[in-house]
Amino acid sequence: MPADTAADDFLCLESSGGLFNLSDSVKLRLSGPDAERYLNGQVTQDVRRIPKGGSLPGCVCTHKGKLEALVQISRSGCGAFLISADVALRDFLPLRMEKYLIADDALLEDVTEEFAIVHALAPYPAPDGMAFTSSRLAAPGHDVWMPHGSAETLPLAPSEAVGALRIFRGVPSWADELADGILPPEAGLEDACIDYHKGCYTGQEVISRLRSVGRVNRQLRRITAPEGQRLERGWEVYNDEGSVGTITSAAWHPVQKVAVALGFLKRTAAGNLTAGLGRIKVHTAN
Repeated sequence: MPADTAADDFLCLESSGGLFNLSDSVKLRLSGPDAERYLNGQVTQDVRRIPKGGSLPGCVCTHKGKLEALVQISRSGCGAFLISADVALRDFLPLRMEKYLIADDALLEDVTEEFAIVHALAPYPAPDGMAFTSSRLAAPGHDVWMPHGSAETLPLAPSEAVGALRIFRGVPSWADELADGILPPEAGLEDACIDYHKGCYTGQEVISRLRSVGRVNRQLRRITAPEGQRLERGWEVYNDEGSVGTITSAAWHPVQKVAVALGFLKRTAAGNLTAGLGRIKVHTAN
C-alpha cells in the first residue's frame, strides 16, 4: 500500500472513526434463568452491570488468576448474553465455558458460524444489526452482530490502520500482548475488565491479592522511539543492567513519523532504555 494511502487510512480512522471487521471471532450465546449467575462466576467482570444493548470486556482466568481468555460480553434485548473472543480461542473457549456448566439452568451455544461482527468506532454510525455499546480502541463505539457474511459488503477500514491505532492507544490484543499465563494486571486490564467488588469467580483470590500487594513483576508499557527511528516486534529492551523486557507489537505513525510499540518490561525498568540490535534509545509511558 502506498505511504500516502496508509496515512490517509490511519488519519481517517483516528479522526472520523470507521468500521473494522471482527467476524473471525469465536461467538457464543448463553441464555436461561441461571445464565447471569453462572457467567458472573466465570469472569472477572460483574455482568450484572451490563444493560440490555450494552457490553463490557472481561477476563476468563485459571484458579491461579492467570489469563485464559479476554472476552467481550454483550446483553441482548431478550436478556441472553453474547460472548465474543479472538479467533485464536476458537477451539478453547466453548469447552472452557462449558466445563463448569453442570447443574445450572442455562444453555451455551456456539454461534460462530451464524453471525458476523463489525465494530463501529465513533463517530462513525453503526450499521444495521444488533448493536451493543462497547470500547475497542480506548474510545466509544458499537459492536454490531449481523448475519454471517454481511460484513463483506461494508466499507471496512484496513487492518493495518486498525492495528496501528490500537498500538498508539496502548490497547493489548490477543496473540500479541495477551496469551495464556499472563496475569491480567500485568497487561493493564484492571480498570476495564476487573470488578473487585462483585464476589466470587474463578481466580478471584489471586487477583484480589495482587491488588492488595499493589504490584506485579512486569507491566505492559508504551515505548516510543526518536523521530525517524523504527521499532520491531521481538526486539529486546535494555537498560544499564541488561535486558528488561521485549517489544510485543510495533507501529509507525505515517504522519508524525514516529514509531510506537507495546512491550512487557520489568516493573523497575527505568532510566536510559534502549531497544533492538542497534540499541536505539527509547522512552516509555505507563
